[in-house]
Amino acid sequence: MSGEGGAGTFPYGHLLWEMTRGEVLLRDQGTALGFLWTLLHPALMFVVLYGVFARWVAKAVDGYVLYLLAGLFLWNFFQKATTYALGSFKRARGTVLNYRFPREIVVLSAVGAVLWSSLMEMAVLLAAAAFLGQTPRASWLLLPVILAVELELALGVGLFLAVGAVEFQDVERIWEVLCAALFYLTPVFYPLAALSPRLQALLRFNPLVLILELFRACLTAGSFSAERLAGAALGGALLSAAGVALVRRRQFQLADKLLV
Repeated sequence: MSGEGGAGTFPYGHLLWEMTRGEVLLRDQGTALGFLWTLLHPALMFVVLYGVFARWVAKAVDGYVLYLLAGLFLWNFFQKATTYALGSFKRARGTVLNYRFPREIVVLSAVGAVLWSSLMEMAVLLAAAAFLGQTPRASWLLLPVILAVELELALGVGLFLAVGAVEFQDVERIWEVLCAALFYLTPVFYPLAALSPRLQALLRFNPLVLILELFRACLTAGSFSAERLAGAALGGALLSAAGVALVRRRQFQLADKLLV
């Protein structure tokens, strides 16, 4: 990706690139290990969850190590992207108040910074999959597509959160609590089949469930459902479009709030 790329179709491409680059540098600012810190948290979570649940879940899931790694990768991307997007307007307060540009770029740059580190994490995940005996296959080419669908979902949620965080001080704490609950309502470390049919039906309202199923199927089974993938992509696109519409509708009120 280059700073000038796509300028003909998207005139703010260079601005998006520079703001994303700034967010990446800001996340690693003052740290000695830089990107390695992004691997430390999921690695610690993996050790804890595997140590606690492996004996119970491994009987029901073949290749539980890779199952858990994939689940943590996708969950961490969603959690980090939405949480980082939430505070994006406040971090970019000076830019928002002093320059005219589409305000959704602020949130896009925040999510893009998380995507940058997540792409490197996915490379580590694929290396781990090969180490664990998974043969690289054509279906792996769809993994970035599925990640892009999750990006749409995270961006859509992040746009709503970013607006809410400016207008209401409690949004950050509310989202922190909701994320803690959502982690257990997403089959990150357990199989959905282990739950009762009623609970399975309820959890399928969680869009992350579909994304995890598609990703794991492509990673380990070499299969996927084009219809389910297209449906998830359409839902994510609609949510992102709704988020952009909200930001544009509230842009002047956001500026007034940021002045306070």
